[in-house]
Amino acid sequence: MSIKLIEDWAHKIWRLWSVRLAALAGIAAGWLAANPDQTEALLALLPEGPTRVLASAAIGLFVFSLATGSRLIVQRKLTKPGDGE
Repeated sequence: MSIKLIEDWAHKIWRLWSVRLAALAGIAAGWLAANPDQTEALLALLPEGPTRVLASAAIGLFVFSLATGSRLIVQRKLTKPGDGE
């Protein structure tokens, strides 16, 4: 038994919306980590107290739900009929 990569895998994987959303979330997280002053400015827009923590958690859950939900929705075929994939 050997593992065989899908032909043109990078192009086919990039067509998945979950991969695109995960890439955007990674870019946003990296930008926020590299710019702590901007992160503090964005957090200052949220209300003080426990609402700030809940809002931050809700944003993370929303992004996670988008990526997960996009895996549940039928997307156009990634392989041509007869590819055997």
